[in-house]
Amino acid sequence: MRFIVADWGTTRFRGYLIDNEIILDQVSSDEGVSALQKGQHRDVFLHHCGRWLEAEPNAPVLLVGMVGSREGWVEAPYASCPAGPAEIAQALIPVDLTKGRKAHIIPGLFCEPAPGAADVIRGEETLVLGAGVENGLVCSAGTHPKWILVRNGRIERFATYMTGEMYALLREHSMIGRPATEPSDQKGFDMGLDAAERNGGAQGAERVGLLHLLFGARAAVVSGRMASNLLAPYLSGLLTGDEINGALAQFGRPSSVTILADQARSDLYARALARHGIGAERRNPKQALLAGLTRIVQQHAGG
Repeated sequence: MRFIVADWGTTRFRGYLIDNEIILDQVSSDEGVSALQKGQHRDVFLHHCGRWLEAEPNAPVLLVGMVGSREGWVEAPYASCPAGPAEIAQALIPVDLTKGRKAHIIPGLFCEPAPGAADVIRGEETLVLGAGVENGLVCSAGTHPKWILVRNGRIERFATYMTGEMYALLREHSMIGRPATEPSDQKGFDMGLDAAERNGGAQGAERVGLLHLLFGARAAVVSGRMASNLLAPYLSGLLTGDEINGALAQFGRPSSVTILADQARSDLYARALARHGIGAERRNPKQALLAGLTRIVQQHAGG
């Protein structure tokens, strides 16, 4: 099946013409959701993808990512977990393009990962549906890593962690990361994992918490107990290790986790998971996106 997709992130717009999970043509720009005002999204889409609409008058059009957020084209209400391709296809939100043509926004998902808690996801759910996981735990690693439990091909629940954003805040806007120097020594990453692992397994007064450990990193550098070029990777390892501690506490300890990330990031997660005796299956995010979109558009066309 041939269809058109706009993958609209916070900072980037990416358009694809797809046929059977193969990209026939693509465009991109820096016109992400954060760069646009209300009412501009349609014109941006038509500017970049209008020629595909003319050449493919019967091709479905899907919009995925932050385009359905409050800052996007139209706010698309979240579908609820558990959800698979059929439930997501039923929750697609139509928007007008031109000459009676419509696009459909993939809505994202809402879940309660624990009693009284709330979590949302936009975009990663499509990757997970295309990752080929019928039963298991998936980690979509990025600025806000998502740990997603899949049962019988449907997303049952998930939990989001602030790992990437917190690292950026600490490095760029906090006294904690200010003493860090470059080039960094990646041994610091494993030192951070060590600290998170010790804290995660500690009991009583020995369990000091992440906030104390973060300040302790600065204290170690300014007191001369840690080299300043270890600090940045140490903070990354500490945050990643704490994220994994939290995810395993929520979802248990599977034999393997499927990681959706670029090679460098998936390597770091695989290294961290191996310390817990957990294997890693790696999936390419773009290939997973194409497969997930194909499953959704097939359900939509069939419905």
